[in-house]
Amino acid sequence: MEDSTAATRSDPPRPALHAGLGLASRLLPFAPTAVVLAVIVVLSFLSGGYIFSRTAPLVLLLVPLAAAWVWLAPRRLTIDRVALVALSAFAAFALWEGASITWSIGPDLSWLAFDLTAFYVVVAAVVVTAPAGRWHLRLAGYGFVAAMMPVAIYAMLGKVLPDRVTHAHDYARLSAPVGYWNVLAILQVMAIVPALEGASRRDLPATARGACAAALGLFLFTLFFTFSRGGSIALAVALVVYFVLTNERLQGTLSLALTAAPVGLALYGARHLQTLFDATTNDALRTSQGHTFARSVLLAMAAAAALQVVAALVARRVKVVGRTRTVVGVVVLAAVAFLVIAGGLAYAARNGGASAVTHKLAHQFSSSDSGGITVSSGAGRLLTLGNNGRIPMAREGLHSFTRHPVAGTGAGTFQFINDLYRTNASIVVKHAHDQWVNVLSETGAVGFILFVLAVGGLLVAALRPLGRAGRDLDRGLLAAMQAAGVAFVAHVTIDWDWDMAAAALAFLLLVGVAGAYLRGRRESLAEAATDDEAPVVRRRALDLRFGVASRVLVSGVLVLVAVSFLAPYLSNRALSRALVLASDGRTTAAVTQARRAHRLDPLAVDPLFALAQVEQQQGREAASLATLRQAVRLQPQNFTTYYQLGQLQLDVLGQRDEAVASLRRALALNPDDADARDELQSALATSAAP
Repeated sequence: MEDSTAATRSDPPRPALHAGLGLASRLLPFAPTAVVLAVIVVLSFLSGGYIFSRTAPLVLLLVPLAAAWVWLAPRRLTIDRVALVALSAFAAFALWEGASITWSIGPDLSWLAFDLTAFYVVVAAVVVTAPAGRWHLRLAGYGFVAAMMPVAIYAMLGKVLPDRVTHAHDYARLSAPVGYWNVLAILQVMAIVPALEGASRRDLPATARGACAAALGLFLFTLFFTFSRGGSIALAVALVVYFVLTNERLQGTLSLALTAAPVGLALYGARHLQTLFDATTNDALRTSQGHTFARSVLLAMAAAAALQVVAALVARRVKVVGRTRTVVGVVVLAAVAFLVIAGGLAYAARNGGASAVTHKLAHQFSSSDSGGITVSSGAGRLLTLGNNGRIPMAREGLHSFTRHPVAGTGAGTFQFINDLYRTNASIVVKHAHDQWVNVLSETGAVGFILFVLAVGGLLVAALRPLGRAGRDLDRGLLAAMQAAGVAFVAHVTIDWDWDMAAAALAFLLLVGVAGAYLRGRRESLAEAATDDEAPVVRRRALDLRFGVASRVLVSGVLVLVAVSFLAPYLSNRALSRALVLASDGRTTAAVTQARRAHRLDPLAVDPLFALAQVEQQQGREAASLATLRQAVRLQPQNFTTYYQLGQLQLDVLGQRDEAVASLRRALALNPDDADARDELQSALATSAAP
């Protein structure tokens, strides 16, 4: 009895505080993935993270979290050698973009480009070096599916509840909440593959598989209504990669068919609801047809979920193994191939034959860069092959590269390249719509090589084979995340997803966690390997000591990143206040705010433009002239500086000869600008008058 009492007293119950700390320590490794998922959702509803003034506050909130992670991270970090090379190249690319400020034709734009890349580097470094076991992989993959659900729901509300959610009124194509239909499309594609894997995963409960099928149906609807041809191509790439890499091809094909069939039937049944497929100004008709389609969408998603649940329950009772499984797989694959080929031949037959269709598509693709073919903004564009000016944009970038082959024109400056070299006045863009050409033209060969090493290295690290762990239970999910990464890289070849932080972070998260998971699996194999095998397995990874000095250094880098974001952000706020004050007639306060904006961002010309406008408002034309001349000295390759100066000289100061010189310089930098040409003609006509 005494022994029993003594034993009880020596082993008291664990205090609740200790239990809470134990739970926190177990959850801590999942924090980076969870935080990045939350950031992706928030950025998706903040214009995709494209607008700096909306992204900066979120980044400034994340820096303290990243600093906390730095001090809570393990003392030793393990990283794959390929991933280490990629991260090193990524950091070097960010530094090269920062250095380009010194030679950039738009230094303020280069500063913002550096900030965005530095943010990406921080996220990639945290994700790649964080531990990534089985549950980390599932959190990233299925968490991304959950993260895209509110995005897809909000997007589709513009179709099914147009009287309440009005973002799809001006265009038939869905773009909200991201703000750009093609980026919304690639986000849906990247979510489709893990949703498909979840729907076909054998060890998930039937209800969970049904829920994944419903989510898959929602993503397919949303992708379709973006009417994105690039998104459709990316989906094809993702599915090919997924089915090559996964070990659940038969289940995956069945799940895709069971979901795509009701979605396809719903779309076919709604073909007469024209407001869904083309823009309209008839609000009443749009509302009526949207509500009708809502029932079809819900029914299709419910049918997909129910069919998947039934299929999961049947699969548990009917085991298809061995040769039977192979035969069934071949039959299913043959059926899919037959449907694709038969559908293509039927389409060709209705449109004059394969030769006529090929000629028509080739003509569309080659003509749409010069305005010869107008690509519809409705559903019909999915059957139109046009480059939408991407070929001339690529030519502009390559032309600029030949002029500045080593260092480029400066990060973020493609808009000036477009101004100078465009051959179609209607194609006014800020990006080359091809990330590789964009990087090549802006940062030269040096930046291009670093960027390829960074993105390519992260992708290669995520695509390394599992080796003896090939029968891993999560191989399918890993394949889905790998496929999503490949689809993103394919899509940035035809669009500017990289500058939309929501999409870029999704790529970094999925490939980063996939690569880290592969590294963890190899470590497990090394522990179980023989003495002869272990060194071969271990040499693919490095153990890095993360001591106090390293943590202090990384914390310092994070502080610098925060400061680099803070200055232009505060400048932008001061500029906005200056414009509001000027519109209210409070010119003295407006001048103060415009000057503050310039002090905070001395590389930008917009604060100087605002200051010059307010000085004109005050009747201080000489001061306004001096301010605009300062803007010209700051950015002598920016056509807007000369245009603003020419306007002041012509319309306010009456300096016709000086105005002609300024406007001619503006047109030399932007030959197709109609406003500058009209101003110049006006100036010449005035100077020629008696």
